[in-house]
Amino acid sequence: MLHEMNLRDKLHEILPSLLPKSEAESIKGKELIARVRAVLGDDYSDQSLRSQFSFLVLDDLSCLARVENGQGYYLRSEEEATSSLHRMFEAASSPEANDPYRKALALAVRLYDTAGLGAFVYPVEEDESWAHPDVVAVHWPAGRWEDGAYIFEGDDLQASYCSVCVAVADSDESCRRAFFRALACGGWSQQAELLLLGIDELPEEELAQLAARYGVGVRCIELDQEILDSLAAADTIFRASATEARALIEQLPQRSIAAARHKAMQLPQSGTRPDIDALLGWAESCLAKGRVESYELRVAVN
Repeated sequence: MLHEMNLRDKLHEILPSLLPKSEAESIKGKELIARVRAVLGDDYSDQSLRSQFSFLVLDDLSCLARVENGQGYYLRSEEEATSSLHRMFEAASSPEANDPYRKALALAVRLYDTAGLGAFVYPVEEDESWAHPDVVAVHWPAGRWEDGAYIFEGDDLQASYCSVCVAVADSDESCRRAFFRALACGGWSQQAELLLLGIDELPEEELAQLAARYGVGVRCIELDQEILDSLAAADTIFRASATEARALIEQLPQRSIAAARHKAMQLPQSGTRPDIDALLGWAESCLAKGRVESYELRVAVN
């Protein structure tokens, strides 16, 4: 049966028996590759295996866990798994369900998804990441819908990427910090954007000047505290149907402060940025197959 599966499904099947049971016994990527090769043979390159490991680590429902701030791998326990589609979007009963940042992030995912883009969502970390954005919107090649799937058309199958950072605008200083985080996290992509949830008045002129200088797009969803409090929990927004999400996005006041400037991609060397490798591995697999294939940490294209 294994020979009929794709690599990702094969890893789902064999990794539980290959991984150590605890973080204290974690193994390095090189040893995990050796264990996988003992089962699957040499059909896959080290790069392909490492890229898939990066995919699985980002998937809270997979068995593969990585040591925090380390390089070791181990078997994810049931306690570490989550029933939510994404760690940041906790169930409505969770204390984090009404956190403004999580609501803003859920809105961002549905905003880009409803626009017909593939929204790839990175895991929430305890501290904001200056290495990867919160969301990457994937602009797919031209195509058509067929039996619920988006099929690419033509011979020039290339995708482009827009790196998106999300922030709650509660002060001028937080807006400046969010802007430069968006700039830092989007250095590799063709476009970078900052999406602000505007609770207070924004330093709009300053943001426009920074955008003109550095090419980062700035978009704002204008919500006061009362409206923000009245929004559904983040997980509810994240799981909403396409129709529900579109209706929600359309009723929220939005404005663009600056458009993102398009630039050439500047990808890091493969293997040095597993966060980017995970995104590109999924997108390139879709392009190779000629269709958008689902991935647990993104919302389906609507």
